[in-house]
Amino acid sequence: MPELNPQNIHCLALNYHGVGSVDVEPLYFIKSRQALCFDGAQIHYPERCENLWTEVELVLVIKKHCCKISVDEAVHYIAGFTVGADITCANVASRDHHLAYSKSRKNFCPVSQGIVSLSPSELDDLQLTTSINSKITQTGGLSQMILNPFRALSYVSYITELDAGDILLTGTPAGVENNRIWRGDHVRHEIEKIGSLRYEIV
Repeated sequence: MPELNPQNIHCLALNYHGVGSVDVEPLYFIKSRQALCFDGAQIHYPERCENLWTEVELVLVIKKHCCKISVDEAVHYIAGFTVGADITCANVASRDHHLAYSKSRKNFCPVSQGIVSLSPSELDDLQLTTSINSKITQTGGLSQMILNPFRALSYVSYITELDAGDILLTGTPAGVENNRIWRGDHVRHEIEKIGSLRYEIV
C-alpha cells in the first residue's frame, strides 16, 4: 500500500442523510497541505476561537490520476481506505465555515496512516464512531451516505482532476453537534474494518 503523502486534500460535506439532502449536491471544498497530520498528533486550539469541532470521515486514497470518471470506473482509481477527521473552527461574523479560515489551519486534517483495501460489498454498512475522552459522541453508518464512495469520487472527478496519492474525505454522519472539542480533550475516531485515529487538543 502507498505511503500517505497527498498533494491535494479533497473534501465533501453534507453527504449523509440527516445532514444533507438528496435534492442538493454535496458541498465540495479543499484543505491545505498544512492541515495534514497523523495518528497521535497534538492539535493546537486556535486563538480567539469560540467553537471548535471534529467529524469522523471515511477517506479514499487515490491510486492514479483521474478526471471525469464514471461511477463504475471509480473502483479502479482507489488505492485503499483509511480514517480521517475534518476539524473545523467557527468562522468570523458567522461566515461560511467551509472556507479556509475554518478548515485549512495547521493539523486540521488528522488521518490514519493505515490504508486498507476493501471490496465495494464490504463497504455497504460499516459503522463510524467518534469518542471524546472515552465517551461516544457520534455514530453512523456508510449506508447513510448520499453519494457512496464510488459515486463521491466520480462526482469530484467532474469538478477537478485528482492525482495519485491525493485523498478524498467523504463527509460525516449526523451528530456532529456533539463533537465540540476543547484543550485537553482526547479524540478517537473509528471505522469498522478500517481502523482508528487518535489525537489530542492542546
